[in-house]
Amino acid sequence: MTLDLTRRDFYLFGYPISHSASPAMHNGIFADLELPHRYELHDTKTIDDPDSQMLQLIRSTTFGGAAVTMPLKVAAMPHVDILSPDAKEIGSINTIIVDSISPETGKPILLGRNTDWEGIRNPLLLALPEEKQREELPLEGRWAFIIGGGGTTRAAVYALGKLGIERIWLINRDPQETEEIIKQFPQYDLQALNTLDQWTSECEEKVACGVGAIPSFEPATDPERNVYALARKVFGSRNESGEKRLFLEMCYKPRKTLLYNIAESFGWLPIGGVEAMLEQGFAQSRAWLLRSAASPWGGKRAELGVEIEEAARARVRGMDDIKATSK
Repeated sequence: MTLDLTRRDFYLFGYPISHSASPAMHNGIFADLELPHRYELHDTKTIDDPDSQMLQLIRSTTFGGAAVTMPLKVAAMPHVDILSPDAKEIGSINTIIVDSISPETGKPILLGRNTDWEGIRNPLLLALPEEKQREELPLEGRWAFIIGGGGTTRAAVYALGKLGIERIWLINRDPQETEEIIKQFPQYDLQALNTLDQWTSECEEKVACGVGAIPSFEPATDPERNVYALARKVFGSRNESGEKRLFLEMCYKPRKTLLYNIAESFGWLPIGGVEAMLEQGFAQSRAWLLRSAASPWGGKRAELGVEIEEAARARVRGMDDIKATSK
């Protein structure tokens, strides 16, 4: 197998991003694979930010791939050439991939993907019993909930649909934002959970998992306090079957958030946001290094390798906790 050791440049675009663990993860993978590539942070507040030069960098002949975070996930979509089905349905991208190389200019033709949903699905899937993990729709017929109303909530809707979830309850401080999400995904049974009495015995019986998609701050307004009251109601659901119910907390600032601790106190199995970050990051690495036109193996290597991925997990999990100090 021929190995192309031409250096490729990879980036994270967004703002603020100084706290990101992505450089440690991806540069570690490059080093372990003995690749000369480099992954760098590029603070970018707007797509046409002259200090970042994002649009120029992603069309460079040395471009290998990029991660895109807030506030650019929607704004970046018109600046790629192809959108994957997940990006189209979720309505945003977090990953830019070199799909092919233009024979006329030698510059990359770009594919926009969203791997956030894999970061949500995979930790939930891996927490299920092994026999369930092998099923195509391991949570078919069950219900779930999402706390939040932004882009992560949209990725969570898609991810839970892939697990076979039948109904998703949305808990959010902004009813209008929730209605917009419901309208965006008519193919799913989405319900707004606004009051405690909506959470019935049927909900308690059918709920299997939840996803937290809000920052971890003490609630300061009535709508925020209602979100936490609803969360406690859901986490307090009777569990006569004794199964371990799962809660994926996407926020990892700090590692154990308010919602993480509440879920744990009610006997749920909380999964930290670092696991989601790792899984979406692995999806990005596989796309960039194994399946793109910039693959050093020409697309002929099938996996990063168990040892490579375990080393990346240990590296990121071992990083210092990140403290949330203000809004």
